[in-house]
Amino acid sequence: MIHKIWMGLFTVGIIYSFFYGTTSEVNNAILSGAQEAINLVIYLAGIMVFWTGVLQVANHSKMLDVLCKVLAPVTRFLYPKLRADHPALKYLTTNMVSNLLGLGSAATPTGLKAMKELQATNPDPSKPSFEMYTLLVMNTAGFTIIPTTIIGVRHMYHSTNPSEVFLPILFASGITTIGGLIIHNIYSRMKRIPSSGDKTIAKRYERR
Repeated sequence: MIHKIWMGLFTVGIIYSFFYGTTSEVNNAILSGAQEAINLVIYLAGIMVFWTGVLQVANHSKMLDVLCKVLAPVTRFLYPKLRADHPALKYLTTNMVSNLLGLGSAATPTGLKAMKELQATNPDPSKPSFEMYTLLVMNTAGFTIIPTTIIGVRHMYHSTNPSEVFLPILFASGITTIGGLIIHNIYSRMKRIPSSGDKTIAKRYERR
């Protein structure tokens, strides 16, 4: 549906320019817009590559394992029924760190891997488990401590103070995350949504 809306707006704009003699302005806008889009992609790609590289270095240097232990109280609170050696925990921690750094795109690969591991121990593969819903809430709300991507965009467009959005984003993302988790837990208890860490699937987990 959205592509039809964009196409309609584009068509109306072109027709309007023919009738009112503003075709040159439209051409300039198309060229400058395309150039700005490419520059923005390259700029953001650099930020993503840097932080993704940092996470990869942390993974290979075993620092990620240390980080998992440091954040263990948080992960135990969010995913209380998962075993301490569940393979999804490593990806869940990396995903959480990526979101905390404001790297939404960098969080996607680890989020998908975590979902795959959670699905492997899901007692009802036809429906999401409690932990899968939790991961979805955490990524949708996106609690952020350092909004790296947004600060980068503001810096690119010459903001006088790119980091002034720090506190508003911290407050807004914190409120949405807390609210989302509360609603999720209430709904899960009402619907009795099963967990990927239920003891009933321990044998299935051991065979993996």
